Amino acid sequence: MTTLRAAGAQIQGRRMRQEDAWRLDPLGAGEVLAIVADGLGGHPAGDTASREAVAELARVFLEGRALGSGTPRDWLKDGVLGADRHVRTLARTRPELYGMATTLVALFVRDREFWAASVGDSYLLLRRREELIVLNELHSEGGGVTSCVGFNLSRVDLADCLLVEPGDRFVLASDGITTLDAEEIGALTGKAADPDAAAGALLAAIEESALPHQDNVTIVAVFADA
Repeated sequence: MTTLRAAGAQIQGRRMRQEDAWRLDPLGAGEVLAIVADGLGGHPAGDTASREAVAELARVFLEGRALGSGTPRDWLKDGVLGADRHVRTLARTRPELYGMATTLVALFVRDREFWAASVGDSYLLLRRREELIVLNELHSEGGGVTSCVGFNLSRVDLADCLLVEPGDRFVLASDGITTLDAEEIGALTGKAADPDAAAGALLAAIEESALPHQDNVTIVAVFADA
């Protein structure tokens, strides 16, 4: 059975507040659910949108898993749709939340297989055999997000029952990670002794870049050991 190790961390960057949210759920031997969300800038209450979306996706996913009906793909898709409904409902109840929205990326690994779902421009990356691979489609164009949870959910990217190889290293990240290029991300992830070290090294490198308008950055790393 694959041994999974996971950790996450975030920085606020040069923004006024933290609008990212993340969550890790170890679900027993060889299973983990990881989620990252990035509240949309230019919309109100991005922090509320991301936090609520992460919580609702996890709730729906874990409920489906506990009932044993459907597949992990179904649980993730239902979780994304449930998060969208939940964020929209909250926005209708409080005027100051109207229009809030968030990206969302989730990964579920179970032994030698994984499933994923994403909306918006947050990243799901895989470092495998010295190569860094972008696993999800980014919903963005002209600097704007074209699909998001809570405001304009037009597309959901789903990865269904793909194989995990020993040594695979997954990284879920908000788009602030693009301060680093692919070579830097791959090298730092590959050198790290564990997921906590990977997240820390990536965030430290971003902070060292000292961009004047650095976005929030959240990183969750999941390592699949032999």
